[in-house]
Amino acid sequence: MCRTSIVLILLVLLCARWDARAEEDPAARRVRAEVERAKSEAEQVAFGEQVNGAITRGLAWLRAQQQPDGSYPGFADRLKPREYNPLDVGVNALVMQTLAHGGVAAEDDAVKKCVRFCQFHYAGGKGSWNLKGNGKVMVYTAATLVLALDALYRGVEAKAEAPRRDRYGALEPPKAVRCKYPEWARKWIVELVEFLVGCQTESGGWRYPGNPIASEDGLTDMSNTQYALLALEAAARCGIPVPSSTWTKAAQHALAEQEEEGLPAPIWLEDETWLPGDDVARRFKEVAKAQARGWTYLPGHATLPTGSMTCAGLATLAICKERLWAQGTLAPELRKRLDRGLLDGVAWLSEHFGVEDNPDQQPQWQYYYLYGLERTGAKVGLTWIGTHDWYRAGAGHLLAAQQKDGGWQEASASGKPADATESAITQTCFALLFLKRSTRPPAVPLTPPVLTGGGEAPADSR
Repeated sequence: MCRTSIVLILLVLLCARWDARAEEDPAARRVRAEVERAKSEAEQVAFGEQVNGAITRGLAWLRAQQQPDGSYPGFADRLKPREYNPLDVGVNALVMQTLAHGGVAAEDDAVKKCVRFCQFHYAGGKGSWNLKGNGKVMVYTAATLVLALDALYRGVEAKAEAPRRDRYGALEPPKAVRCKYPEWARKWIVELVEFLVGCQTESGGWRYPGNPIASEDGLTDMSNTQYALLALEAAARCGIPVPSSTWTKAAQHALAEQEEEGLPAPIWLEDETWLPGDDVARRFKEVAKAQARGWTYLPGHATLPTGSMTCAGLATLAICKERLWAQGTLAPELRKRLDRGLLDGVAWLSEHFGVEDNPDQQPQWQYYYLYGLERTGAKVGLTWIGTHDWYRAGAGHLLAAQQKDGGWQEASASGKPADATESAITQTCFALLFLKRSTRPPAVPLTPPVLTGGGEAPADSR
């Protein structure tokens, strides 16, 4: 080796050593972190403005779709004149829920007209509304009505107290808040809650009772189950009673329907020593091992788990855990099983994460999955799913997919397999509910401790 080559090698080694020392200098690292943090915050502000603009355009498009009778295009539009699809009230309730979370007031004329449309068809089109469903009410319809009424009329809640601890330092369950519903809305919610509680199967899940539309065979499905529990939780948090057995049976059902086995998968947390500008590969650290176990739509695991149904399973477990704890009936053994199920479900989502489709091997219901992702983030208390910034990824995808008129196109327009329910109305609602981060988180998050850096994963107690 010539002398020149040796000198060059020594110079390279010296430079690398100097760079390493500069990297290790705490003061320089802190300065660099402040610069990177300022850049990130400025970029985040700009991104937030993009999101807010997309929401404003999306709400304007949605409002413009209202029909003379106060309704929004549903599935009956594809039927013969005067025919009715029982899911149409659910579609209109979904629109009301979206408008409410977008800041449209209950006194708005568009909202009042849509409420009257829903009342008319809920009462069987008899011209008078008597708070008695017409026998065509379904779980989705009842659940979306509760969520819409809650979003519109909940009003200003009494200020929630800071979480209290008992003499031993344990968190005390929050007290139910009496929400300021109008009396007619409260009575309607109570009736819908009674209907949903009565529709729960012996196995603990929900399906389509008296279903007049075509669907796959099955006693329960995770989607109906999730929606029923979302509605029951909203009502229960406002003091409307839901039996403790409802939550226990639903929790047992969701645990039983989760995959029995899964591949080993790491649980990641942000490393508290990482600073902006550091090597991105060092941002997360592995804190535990889990089994990546997801959920399928129907019982029996005849198909592969999907992203939307794994989100549904996670939301179900989180809701049941929080409600049982709030009622003081969360048994320690069940809590361990729920935490194990939550960890393994989050591991599945982390391993299969994506926003371009509904993971895994499921091109349909992508926007339903994205809204499910938002609910999971809120209910389980997650900023990251594994190493993925789920909100930034999903919002970025939705911003790029928004149409010039402000809406989001029906799924079939993309050329992928699509269901009739994936209309431009439902797609736009799900997109806006995601962007608004519309899901109300628990009063006291009950995230498994390992996901917050508070302890090891629970022993496998399935």
